[in-house]
Amino acid sequence: MKIEIKLIPDGLDPAKEIQDGIPVDKMVNGGGDDGSCPVATQDVQTNEENKRLAVKEHQYGPTINPETACGVCAYYNVSPQMQQCMKDDSGEIGYCQLLKFMCAADNSCAAFEEGGPITEIM
Repeated sequence: MKIEIKLIPDGLDPAKEIQDGIPVDKMVNGGGDDGSCPVATQDVQTNEENKRLAVKEHQYGPTINPETACGVCAYYNVSPQMQQCMKDDSGEIGYCQLLKFMCAADNSCAAFEEGGPITEIM
């Protein structure tokens, strides 16, 4: 039997995360308001592995259609808390909540969903 324990940051609704099918991030100590950040924002190797998967499985790369760019995707997180974790407040880099890596606002992928970016954690 395998038991998995996940840390859920304050402000996230686990029922909504499960309902939406968005996996909850594994968190580590970092620069976030509560001291915890997604692993990929703190570990370059994890971020690169997740980015490679995004390229391979979701065609992450330069955008052809600006209307489907990462910067306007529902999974693109540029909240103040995430900017602290990423140590970037330029708005050019965000965290993909779905694919778990730091991505460029002007790129895109096949997992795009309208309704973003995430600018605050509820």
